[in-house]
Amino acid sequence: MNKCSTIRRHNTEKRSTISRKEGGIAMSWTSEAGGGREFNLGQHALPDLHFSFQMCGAHWRKVSPGWSYPEHDHALFELNYVLEGQQVMRLNSQAQLQQPGELILIAPGCRHGSEIGSPASMTYFCLHFDIDDAVMYGRLAALGSRLHAADSELTTRLKPDLERLSLLSGETEEELAAESFAIRTCILRLLLELCQYAFDRPEAGGDPAMAATVQPEEARMLRERYALEKKMQDYLGGPDDGDRLSDRSLFPPFRWIGLFTVMVPDRAFWTKPDRFLAKILLEDELGRFGVSVVAAGERLLTAVLFTDGYSVPPLEEYAADCRRLLEHRLNEPVRIGLGGVAASSGELKGLYRQSLSRLGLSEAADWLPDFDFVNRTVRLALLVIESDYADSELTLAGLAARLELTPNYLSALFTAETGRTFTWHLTRIRIDRACALLRQSRLKVYQIARQIGYADPAYFSRSFKGVVGLSPAAYRENLLDE
Repeated sequence: MNKCSTIRRHNTEKRSTISRKEGGIAMSWTSEAGGGREFNLGQHALPDLHFSFQMCGAHWRKVSPGWSYPEHDHALFELNYVLEGQQVMRLNSQAQLQQPGELILIAPGCRHGSEIGSPASMTYFCLHFDIDDAVMYGRLAALGSRLHAADSELTTRLKPDLERLSLLSGETEEELAAESFAIRTCILRLLLELCQYAFDRPEAGGDPAMAATVQPEEARMLRERYALEKKMQDYLGGPDDGDRLSDRSLFPPFRWIGLFTVMVPDRAFWTKPDRFLAKILLEDELGRFGVSVVAAGERLLTAVLFTDGYSVPPLEEYAADCRRLLEHRLNEPVRIGLGGVAASSGELKGLYRQSLSRLGLSEAADWLPDFDFVNRTVRLALLVIESDYADSELTLAGLAARLELTPNYLSALFTAETGRTFTWHLTRIRIDRACALLRQSRLKVYQIARQIGYADPAYFSRSFKGVVGLSPAAYRENLLDE
């Protein structure tokens, strides 16, 4: 054996000996922190620190005369910066006239609302943030809620990064992806400048003791929601990890988990502040029935609802209510992909895939058209079919009347834009729902036929076989054999 082999063997044995110490657990640098203690002439240590920062709702907006935003409050800090025009901001009922270049810092719990203050247009940039650290939170909250002039120290410190972020907010998705590091850098600089400003002025505005009372409940609940949202985003967007998600301790107490996905076909919607409103509306609406979390994707919102009641939650009813609410408030057509309800968190991935399939975003439903590239009228028509397919009276003539078109014109639009007829789309959607019911329920074939809009079970069976290649009974038998 040569000298090099001897050295490698000696080192391997030494590492093995170290790893056997401490009850068989490999030793880390912390377990040898006292090494060489006999040679120390003096030493000091800082406490370990663990804190997190969350930025959300950052947006640029230009508004015309007559615009206003209703009074509200939240458990977040807010920075509101006017770029042009004038804004009247009410802070706890006290009106502040905000000029171009002026900044308003709003502390958590402060009730505030705003409206345009100039006869011409007004443009502002706004962002919200939270920091999970009692010392930093208290020091920032002590600054209170007030207007900072354009030439004030705080505005001067934050202005470069606020204006940079306002420019970045107007870039395309591809450009934003390329600038993701720059966005994070700006945000961290803002936080550092703000914290340094607060550190230099411990006496400035507000009451730290009051801030400490605001933080525990509202801020704690907010952070729990963010943590759950991050968990959902990481899991749904990552590889399968069913074992980890089967751990009930990671979630609020529940007996049932429901999931559905929301899609607004118009791509431009996802670059507007209304996407934040959509997320808040979903969270608030579903929060009436349990613990809700909404994970935001590039062009999707995935809603997860945890309930602890004994009966299975009527998720389809909740999702339909959410769709109506969103369409009313956003004035945009909305599509819902229903994932379903499960008793185990390990089934979340399956529910998510099912919801995507219902939206035509997977190979399982590749017959659905790409809603981003079809005529707006046809999109609306397809949305009606998606929501009302179970109505046995749904016809081309009835749909055309609802859209204030002639049947011939609507039929021509369907064929020209999707390459398929109205009947083809209606049949495929109904048969897709039938397949799901055959897989997931014990309903009889005639019951399924009625649920999906077929008054005649025999006609349903013929239509099903024409699409799937098997009768409904044979399709179910094949599933059982598998």
